[in-house]
Amino acid sequence: MIKGILFDFDGTLANTIDLIVATFEHTCTTALGFKPPRQEIINTIGLPLGEALELLSGIHEPERILQLRQIYGQFNADNHDTMIKSIEGVAELLPELRRRNIKLAVVSSKKLYMLQRGMNCLGMTQYIDATVSVLDTEHGKPAPDPMLLACERLGLAPDECLCVGDSPFDIQSGNAAGCYTVAVEYTQLDWQNLLEKGKPDYTIAQPLDLLKLLDL
Repeated sequence: MIKGILFDFDGTLANTIDLIVATFEHTCTTALGFKPPRQEIINTIGLPLGEALELLSGIHEPERILQLRQIYGQFNADNHDTMIKSIEGVAELLPELRRRNIKLAVVSSKKLYMLQRGMNCLGMTQYIDATVSVLDTEHGKPAPDPMLLACERLGLAPDECLCVGDSPFDIQSGNAAGCYTVAVEYTQLDWQNLLEKGKPDYTIAQPLDLLKLLDL
């Protein structure tokens, strides 16, 4: 029986796609003089920021990646609160899960202060029992480490948890950890790629569909 749910944040609980794309576009335009295609940016969502910047820029020098991270961080912080949006159904789902005594964790490739800021903006902090951010584990998604740490912080075994995400990296991480995995059909990433690379156990069309999976 499912006792906990491990949620990705961006694209799963919160609509931050436009914010993320705009931040990457600003970073690359400002520092490198070019704008990556929107879909290439979206395809990196779920990866730690440094890895995503390396993929999009083709740069592997730590000092230059640090410069890109600083530009990214400043733009994102300046525009975060006005560009983050809720995903329909999440505001109803979280209190219902709390009513059913389901433990909830958010597992994100964000830094903790930005993750907390996003949860606060959308009024969901009170429902979340644990968080795992990018600096909490040596290896990020798609490695199992973040999901395993989330299970540990909830006091649950992986096979007692659903791992819910919108990217292949979320699903791969959950599968590797031994969780049941759920891909969200409202993702803005390529759906067939998500299915083929992630191989989720289940899919849902909207957040409230998760309630149907709680009796596994």
